[in-house]
This record gives sequence, structure tokens and C-alpha cells, in this order.
Amino acid sequence: MRSSNGRVLALIFCIIAATAAPAEARMRIETGRDLHTACTVLAENALNPQKPTPAKAHYCRQYIAGYFESLRHIRQNGTSESIYGPGNGDPYACLNLNGPRSYDQLAAQIVRTGDWNPPLLDGEALLLIQKTFSDNPPC
Repeated sequence: MRSSNGRVLALIFCIIAATAAPAEARMRIETGRDLHTACTVLAENALNPQKPTPAKAHYCRQYIAGYFESLRHIRQNGTSESIYGPGNGDPYACLNLNGPRSYDQLAAQIVRTGDWNPPLLDGEALLLIQKTFSDNPPC
């Protein structure tokens, strides 16, 4: 059941990301390593901002925004029960980020998770971002 839940979330995320993608060819974030690399650029650029902002930093921001927008869409439209099954509840309903966060801080968390869990770098990017934000204590 869990893998089908991930597939549904990935599908919704891909649909949202595809509608916002520009027509020109650009880097795609598919693996955990792609996400880790892009978010490393964003986190490093936050420490020493330089213009223009590197493209990979923008891709990390877009991926993070798309992920949380997918979660919001699932919760608002009441589709979480059909995805997680009746009575199972939405595991992301109490996602607690402990206050406001910037993309730079969220990117640093993704980089840290990737550094601590190297096998996630070779899997799907979705698995890395899910691991990053799934270890939060319940609210």
C-alpha cells in the first residue's frame, strides 16, 4: 500500500511540475543525487549570495515548492483518504516545520538528509524529500 501511495503523490507532483515548467530544455530533478546537487547549490548560494542566482538553485526551489504544493492539494481536496485508505489518516497532516522556513533552510535540510542517507541519492528524488520531512515529531 505504501508504494502505491508514493506513486500517487509522485504523479500529482509531476503533473503540477509539468504545468509550471518552461518550454525550453533544462535540468530535470529525477534522482536523489540531482536534488541533493541542486539544493547544495542553493544552500551554498545562501551563504555567499551572488548574482545571477545559479539555475540549479532555482530548480531546487521549484522542486521544494512543488512537493509542498502537492501535499497541500492532497489535503485540501480530501483525496488523502482515498490515497491512504479509510482510517489510516494522512501522515502529512501534522507536518510540523517548527516555524517559518526559507527555501535556503529547507535546502540545507535536504542536503543534510542526503549526506546522512547515501542510499537515497541513488533512488528517486521524491524518496529523499519524503525522508527529509517525514522524521518530524507529531504535532
